[in-house]
Amino acid sequence: MRFAWFTLLSTALLTLAACPGGSGDSDSDASTSTATTTTDASTGTATTTTDATATDPTAPTTAATGDQPVACEGMLPPAGAPCTTQDEVCQFEDDPCVAFMGTRCEDGLWVPFENIPGPECGEDACDPNDPPLEGDPCTTEGASCSTDCSDKCLFCNKWTCSEGMWHRIEVFPEPCLECDAICDFVIVPMCAGGPPDEAECVAGCEASKVGACKAEFSDLRACAGEQPTFTCDDAERPVVAGCEDVFTAFYACSMP
Repeated sequence: MRFAWFTLLSTALLTLAACPGGSGDSDSDASTSTATTTTDASTGTATTTTDATATDPTAPTTAATGDQPVACEGMLPPAGAPCTTQDEVCQFEDDPCVAFMGTRCEDGLWVPFENIPGPECGEDACDPNDPPLEGDPCTTEGASCSTDCSDKCLFCNKWTCSEGMWHRIEVFPEPCLECDAICDFVIVPMCAGGPPDEAECVAGCEASKVGACKAEFSDLRACAGEQPTFTCDDAERPVVAGCEDVFTAFYACSMP
């Protein structure tokens, strides 16, 4: 009977210890309680101890945060927003004759820019396929257009608006050697990375004059001049001293 009474008392103490707010303390802090009951076998006395650990619900929490890169998707990133690809341009208009805003990635941040139409975009803009006549009136000072002048070895025309009138400028070609003439010089050093004979050289030259790298090839021919001296570069390709940069540009374009 005594054992049952002690068991009942132990259960009551455990229930009291687990009851929230039992202490009558109105503090809003949350707590975690652990109750332990021991019984002395010789005397039958039960002892309960409670450990409570207080937790402050208002304690601040921290997290590692950082600005995420802003992609160019659907709208312009805000000025100063992070970006990842240097010199990436975000714009939603490609017509240079239309005023628009864009942003460019510079040193990890988006920097806004404004496209301002140039003088060639005036109402009297010049069309090289239907060029103005010499002396025709124009209103946009500095407006200009031209036929394809990227080939320095070919003649081209350019029209410029100056002092209210259109003026035609004839752009004369550089003294470039034709393929059969320049190939006489190309094959002299017999570079391992160059053409094996004059016929191959002429065929490659003619193809380069009209190919995707024709502008770079015209720069090469213009730089070589009329009496070039060819040697072999480190890659055993033909080159003219003083024209290394233009030869490198052509080789990079034609043999990437």
